[in-house]
Formats: sequence, structure tokens, C-alpha cells
Amino acid sequence: MINVLILTSNITGIFQSESYEMQKIINDFPTCKFKFIKKGMETQDDILWADVITGHPKPALLKKAEHLKWLHLQSAGVNDYEDMQIYGNPQIVVTRSADVFSIAMAEHAIGMILALNRLFPHFIRNEVEHKWERVHASLELSGSTVLLLGTGSIAAEIVKRLKGFDCKIIGVRRDINKHAEGYDKIYPVQKLHDALRQADYIINSLPLTVATYHFLGEEEFALMKEQAIIINVGRGKTIDTQALIKALKDSKIAGAGLDVCDPEPLETNSPLWDMKNVIITPHSSGDSLNTEKRRIMLFRKQLIKFMNGEKLDHLIDFTAGY
Repeated sequence: MINVLILTSNITGIFQSESYEMQKIINDFPTCKFKFIKKGMETQDDILWADVITGHPKPALLKKAEHLKWLHLQSAGVNDYEDMQIYGNPQIVVTRSADVFSIAMAEHAIGMILALNRLFPHFIRNEVEHKWERVHASLELSGSTVLLLGTGSIAAEIVKRLKGFDCKIIGVRRDINKHAEGYDKIYPVQKLHDALRQADYIINSLPLTVATYHFLGEEEFALMKEQAIIINVGRGKTIDTQALIKALKDSKIAGAGLDVCDPEPLETNSPLWDMKNVIITPHSSGDSLNTEKRRIMLFRKQLIKFMNGEKLDHLIDFTAGY
């Protein structure tokens, strides 16, 4: 019997024991014993009981879990779980929910660009005040140059959607020899500044690692076009928040769409809230009903492989940090 601990993040989520999808998993895996606990309520005994965990257990409890064989994170990001030293089992396999959020995040990123281009934040404020004021938009996505920071699965879905706007698409990535579809040119990280000078839009989907912390700072913002718009659907700490605020205040760039911030949640007194050329969403770009379905389908597929002794997908690279 394999003990599987499911850590649920909310009351009505698809990983709840009562959901149709989870009931099907329970019925289809009779040699597994499932336990459901709300995230944050797990104890050391719960962690010691489990052979498999999906969710985000308290990292401090993992050191004693010498028999925990597999941890499957329900997020694409791995922050707090990328250090091998936190695990009691040196042979543990840790996987992440890659690819399941990419479609929703791509639509979110494109939506932010279009909303900023068409001055939707301004018009929505006017709508609340019942104010009719015609202001002319000046930016178009069509025919522009878009820079993707990171060329993984999120960026791949963004690229597909940008093709319909006849954009020139460039990217920056750590390994330029790794194939990525749909780009006009890919630059190595060392050529980031060359890429930034060309971009009308910069879309950041980078994971947070030692190498990507404050990847964009004051020096980088100084190189951007004045009409440039930055979109961040990666991690908040990959951008120096104070440098971003200064660039926006000084009109060094035209606007920003932020689904992630540093700190997070964003402080209530942050000047970003009141900027008319900024859109802020609460780390929600990956949310959709289809995302939830893809997330549990991935876990099911991984569980089949685990039970069959096969290699799992989306393994964390502890050396790279994601």
C-alpha cells in the first residue's frame, strides 16, 4: 500500500476528496491510501506517514521524512523546495506542475498588453466616475518587437498568440542551443542589453533563482525605449521594484502589467497602485477552470508512472534551482 498525502489549498478546489476528478483517481488506484489535509494544517506525523505528497508541505517538516519517495508540487514554481538539503531522503524525487498554467498565463500577458495599449485602466476609472472623456491611444501591438525573458512553456504559448499580431519575436535564454519554436532571434543572457534596446514590449516569465534575482534593474530600465511596456508573469523578485517605480515615475518606460510583485502581496502604500499606466493582478494569471483540470490530469499521469516505476516528468533540477 502506498500512502498518498493530498494537501489542498482551498475549500472547493479540484484536489478535494469530493471532486469528481479526485474520486476517479481514488477508485483507479486501489493500492494507494489517500489522506486529505488542508495546506498548513499538516503535522510531522502526517508527513512521516506519506510515501507520496502532492501540494506544498511546510519545508521544515521534510527533513525527518526519510521515507518520502516523491513530492509533487501543484505549482510551476519551486521556490522554498529547490534546496536538496531540506529533504531527509537524499533519493527523493521532486516534480513540479509545468505546462498546465501556460495557456492562461499567455492570454493574461497578451491581455495586459492590449489593455495598456488601449488605455483600459484610464477608461475603467472614468467608467466608475461616470465620466465621458475621449483620450487617444497611441500604441499598437501589431508589427512591434516583443522580447521574451525566458523561453519555456509559458513563453511558447505567448509566441503562438503573438504570431497573429505580426510581431517580431526575440528571446533571451540561458542556453541558446536549446531549440525554441517561433522566434526571429534568441540572445544569450550576456546579450540582454542588446535585446532590451530593440523591444517595444518585454514579457518576463523567468523563474526565481540566484541568477535571475533583480534580473531587471536600474541599468536595464535605462536601456529600454520610452514607449516600452513591461509585463511580469514570472516572479516578482526578478525585477527590482524600486528601479521599476523610478522608471515609471520618470517616464523612462510607458507602462507595466504586473501579475507578480516584490513584496507579495504588494504593500498597500506602494505607488504602483495609483499609477494610471500600471495594471496589477494578484498572482492570478494562471487561474482558470481548464488550468485546474490540467493540473489534476498531470498528477494522475505522474501517479501512473510512479506506480509503474517509470521516470517522472518535470523533475526539479536542484543544480539550476527550478
